[in-house]
Amino acid sequence: MKTYIKHIDIYAESGFIQGGSLLLEGDKIAGVYAEHRPGVSAKADQVIDGRGTTAVPGYIDVHVHGGCGHDINDGTTDSLRQTRDFYQQHGVTTIFPSYLALPLSDIEKALDVLREVRAGNTPGRAEIMGAHLEGPFLNPQYHGSQPLDQILPIDDTNVGIYERYRDVIARTTIAPEYGHNLDYFPGIAALGIQISMGHSCATIRQAKEGWKKGATSVTHLYNAMSQTHKEGPYRIGGLVEAGLTIDGLYAETICDGYHLPNELLRIAYRCKGPDRMLIVSDACLCAGLPSGSVVKTAGMNFYVEDGISLNEARTSFASSTSPIDKMVRHLIFDTKLPATDVVRMASATPARLMGIYDRKGSIAVGKDADINLVDAGFHVVRTFCKGTDARSGRA
Repeated sequence: MKTYIKHIDIYAESGFIQGGSLLLEGDKIAGVYAEHRPGVSAKADQVIDGRGTTAVPGYIDVHVHGGCGHDINDGTTDSLRQTRDFYQQHGVTTIFPSYLALPLSDIEKALDVLREVRAGNTPGRAEIMGAHLEGPFLNPQYHGSQPLDQILPIDDTNVGIYERYRDVIARTTIAPEYGHNLDYFPGIAALGIQISMGHSCATIRQAKEGWKKGATSVTHLYNAMSQTHKEGPYRIGGLVEAGLTIDGLYAETICDGYHLPNELLRIAYRCKGPDRMLIVSDACLCAGLPSGSVVKTAGMNFYVEDGISLNEARTSFASSTSPIDKMVRHLIFDTKLPATDVVRMASATPARLMGIYDRKGSIAVGKDADINLVDAGFHVVRTFCKGTDARSGRA
């Protein structure tokens, strides 16, 4: 099946193209053109006039817990599929399901389900990839809205979950300073699992050790992590400062306009740049639910109020309620960051972090045909997942 899309602007890997066209063949991008190609159009099975829209790479969410009332953490096939379907309506073409600090037996059951559902990935649906374990190996002092009673240090027994599920776990968040967690970094990294430091009160020295031993990122920069503190007359940096200043670390950021004010987003952008700062939704089952909704996840109640999700005490955000497309719009129109860079932070940068940039994250010949058509306000008009229209189900 060949689909030709004409009269579109394109955020292509090679640069911005105005008035170009695309050829999708099967599940791949077969042509990226700087103008309309009538000869190519004539041989296509389907021709789409994209006038008034712009093609951007499909968004990649490496940190998402659920959506529209469906909770990935409950470990059911229905919740995983419904979450996938909700986010592909918002331009997400690749998703890494994320799990909270649950009993290890529950996490393993959920990973078994993920393995099963992932085997059924098909064009026209967002691709479900490996899991992100955002727990249970965190620091209880920075548990945020994670269940405190499930947080524990890594030991020689429970570390085995990474070996048993090395084909399923793609990424894990760990507090390097808690217990002997740092000692296990090299072994986990050797399995090909990305280590992110978060929910942590690490000093900058401990964070640097974590990076040297295999950590590649920090989880939701500024949120649930240590910052500069004083020891006598000396100021000691924390994980925030490590995330901002260690060039090799990626920094995931929740860009919903609630978790972080624009000033902090601009600082992160200036420190990390678009090749190390990436957008994550960190969205939970509250995303897509109306204000006043009350939901339960991992034994906790979350409350939806005025576009945000809060814990029962109203002292902490409980994940977010914003898909990545909303965050893209916030960064472009409210934070005033360059659109080219924002698009990269939602696609190419997470793809590079997760080692899938060879086939995802940009619009280039030979890559997966994961493409969003957006209007002038960056609202998603149409999404193609591996060349198939995600809204109509047609190639």
